[in-house]
Amino acid sequence: MVASHDRLTVLWRRLTRDARGAPTSLWREALAGGVGAIILLAYCLSFAALIFDTGLHGGLAAGLWGLLLATAAATIIAAIGTTLPPQLQGPRNPVVAVMSVLAGVVAADVTAAGGTAEAAANHALLALAGATWLTGLTLLAIGYFRLGQLVRFIPFPVIAGFLGASGTLLVLGGIKVALGRAPTPAALLAATHGELLRLAIALGFTATAMMVARTRFSARSLPVLLVAATLALQVVLRLAGAGNGWYLADVSGLMAWSPLALSASPVDWMILAGAAPEILSLVGVAVIALLLDVTSREVQLGASADMDREFRLSGLANLVLPFGGGLHTGLAVAPSRMIDSLHGRTRASGLFGGLILALVVVAGLDIGHLVPMPILGGLIVYLGLGILSDAFQRKAGERSHTDLALSLAIMVTIVRFGYLTGVILGLVGACILFAVRYSRIEAIKRHVTRRELTSPVERAPELSRRILDEGHRIRILWLAGYIFFGSSNRLYEEIKRSVGHGKAGERRWIVMDLSAVTGIDSSAHLSFMKLAAWARDASVEIALAGASPQIEARIAGAPDREARQGFHVFHTRGEALEWCEEQLLAQAACGAPADTVSAFVDWLARELGADAARRLVSVYLQRRPIAAHAVVCSQGEPSDTIDFIAAGSVSVAIRDGEGRSFRVRRLASRTIIGEMGFFRGSARAATVTAAEPSVVYALARADYDRLAREEPALAKALLEFVVRALADRLDLANREASALM
Repeated sequence: MVASHDRLTVLWRRLTRDARGAPTSLWREALAGGVGAIILLAYCLSFAALIFDTGLHGGLAAGLWGLLLATAAATIIAAIGTTLPPQLQGPRNPVVAVMSVLAGVVAADVTAAGGTAEAAANHALLALAGATWLTGLTLLAIGYFRLGQLVRFIPFPVIAGFLGASGTLLVLGGIKVALGRAPTPAALLAATHGELLRLAIALGFTATAMMVARTRFSARSLPVLLVAATLALQVVLRLAGAGNGWYLADVSGLMAWSPLALSASPVDWMILAGAAPEILSLVGVAVIALLLDVTSREVQLGASADMDREFRLSGLANLVLPFGGGLHTGLAVAPSRMIDSLHGRTRASGLFGGLILALVVVAGLDIGHLVPMPILGGLIVYLGLGILSDAFQRKAGERSHTDLALSLAIMVTIVRFGYLTGVILGLVGACILFAVRYSRIEAIKRHVTRRELTSPVERAPELSRRILDEGHRIRILWLAGYIFFGSSNRLYEEIKRSVGHGKAGERRWIVMDLSAVTGIDSSAHLSFMKLAAWARDASVEIALAGASPQIEARIAGAPDREARQGFHVFHTRGEALEWCEEQLLAQAACGAPADTVSAFVDWLARELGADAARRLVSVYLQRRPIAAHAVVCSQGEPSDTIDFIAAGSVSVAIRDGEGRSFRVRRLASRTIIGEMGFFRGSARAATVTAAEPSVVYALARADYDRLAREEPALAKALLEFVVRALADRLDLANREASALM
């Protein structure tokens, strides 16, 4: 008992407190929910009249039951479980347009097969119930598998086309409800004075509602306008003694039904199967409508919804309710907004609205004669125009002419040929539009030459200068995105244009960083083969870096093929750039001299003077031969030496907090390591390993102190030399930072 009481207390607080946890007035919540229920009643009446038009009047009472039952039950469910309270549920404008088409198609097929009007209505109800159940299953699956966010990626031109078609069908349907016949030119010319009067009143109500919508109090004024127009027309009709044709026919109350009960009567299941395109279209429009409605409600409340939970709630309602005769329902944005304008703040307002509707359903009230047909038709036209406005009304510059043309084409196709044809056009058009637009996106995000970007190799000054002088011959390109047939050909043409033609006999290199490339299709492979053929003729070598194994195989071919079809493949951009530098130096005959130690002494002589260099090497430096892969110094050890690389090269690696080691640089002969930690008195920042058999000359701290005491001039010259080396490194780092920005 105590646990049950606690659960009820939690539920009560959940229903009667706003988003900030503050309690609210139940009277205010009840008033807001009651006004919302009135609007939902009008919606259900209007949409029932639209779906069950002249040829389906026999199913009007059952259809109205289905809309009201689903609206009441779904509103109560949403009041408890939604992530965007307060909220009302009801028939949604775009989906109702498809429901009307579905019912009309099924009824026409039954009539063409010789069926009665009652059989046509029964088949239409079964088709609507089946579509509702399948919609519920789809929505529930999207929410259950947490795919709600993926629905947001539907291209807007497709959404606009669907909405535009739904709005157009609603406008035409509203005119049909008011006029009593299909709004064709011939029907309008043959219309009676009474029919034209009903149409004029309907359009007058639409125009008035549109003007009211532009006022500051539009949300509060619409229910007032609806009630006032209904009462005024009721009085006029009673005084005039009119009635026939002005109200919904064949509705003396609500008629409870269920698909199982209707299935007991003769059913042509092939006719229902033939309506599969319209049923699937209803499912697609319902998904899009829920996405748009939830997004609109997020904007209204300034809150963020759990999209998956909203899909699950709506899916559950539409999955269960058809067994009791309920028809499709979903988030009703306009009535929910009306609750906000009446200061409804909690789930209680939605709960009150759902309970009021539930009372109408349980009591079986005759609400078919509450609102005259012109008012219902005018309300439908108003809602249809609102959808058209949402679909196509954008400020200049917010939508391209191509998007607008595709949206209009989808809309016209759906209205003229049906939703299935419109879906196919929308998918094909969106794919073509995406391909054309994506092909305009440059696959090359940025490009520099070796003059702007250094490799992770520090070389002797004269070699570094030579590479810098010839750096225009090495070009680095960063590629990104998905490369397909459109963008790959643009990539090929851009590389040819930017690299151009070099001097006769001059080799050049291109490094293509593919680390940000997400994929490449099979047709793009041909463009890369063209690029490889062009590179061979133009004395250009191409190095691929950072590609995934799949992309590497797609571009360069199988690993065992010679030269990988004209490409050189490396794991990182640094390795590729290092290889290009080695190739450049080899062609320019600038490799290291045979006597590397002698070159090292000559280097010191140029920096310090011949005599000073000789004394430094012979008196103060300690020669250390290092075998390949041997450790020169380890990360974290005391920095007690400055090491001069006299021959060979070393690799510099950093170990992260998880113990993984990453190579960051390679230092060739005639370079310095350890000077920063030595003068700062800090530990070694990296581990240095010999990349090949090397010779290192080390200046220990004791020897440096002795040098400073015995030969201060040489110590000063050595310090200036170290500062120049650090300045060169800083300059290279600045160049690299600038190139990577």
